[in-house]
Amino acid sequence: MDFKLFLLAVSVIVIVVLLHRSCDRDTITTTETKTIVRIDTLRHRDTIYFPKPYKVVVRQIDTLYIDTSKVIRDYFTEKYYRLSYSDTTLQATADIVVAENSLELAQLDYLVFRPTIHTITTIKEKTYRRFFLSLGVGANYNIRNNKAGVELLSTIGIKRHSLHLGYDFINQTPRLGWQYQIIR
Repeated sequence: MDFKLFLLAVSVIVIVVLLHRSCDRDTITTTETKTIVRIDTLRHRDTIYFPKPYKVVVRQIDTLYIDTSKVIRDYFTEKYYRLSYSDTTLQATADIVVAENSLELAQLDYLVFRPTIHTITTIKEKTYRRFFLSLGVGANYNIRNNKAGVELLSTIGIKRHSLHLGYDFINQTPRLGWQYQIIR
């Protein structure tokens, strides 16, 4: 009986080596692309003190109906103006100060919004082994001899098929089986 056990072990080793060399793995590749838009901001401030006019227009006025005290009070009054503009790419604010009949301060503050697009591609790979080998020990019962037994088991899997090989050392009987995997 030792010769049968030796042949069984040698045949299992030969089958395992041949299956391991011939089987590759199945690969399922999925690609996921994500686009992220971020807004980069460019901030700038420019200040001009006592700007000079580029054009002066002198008007002829009849001085008979002018209140001099109001004109003098208006001349020494500081007036502050704020002009604002904004859209999706630009936000601008201009602060202007007028005093003593001249422009004292012109300050321009603006933000430029530039969209930056970042694209991230993620590749996921799911692998299935086409070949597997498992070893184990089992207990059985021989009805014919009315004896319990202990067996050494090995399983070889190819894709969804499994081939079970075993040998009972107490009853000295071999075992052979086949199994198909229904749900993966």
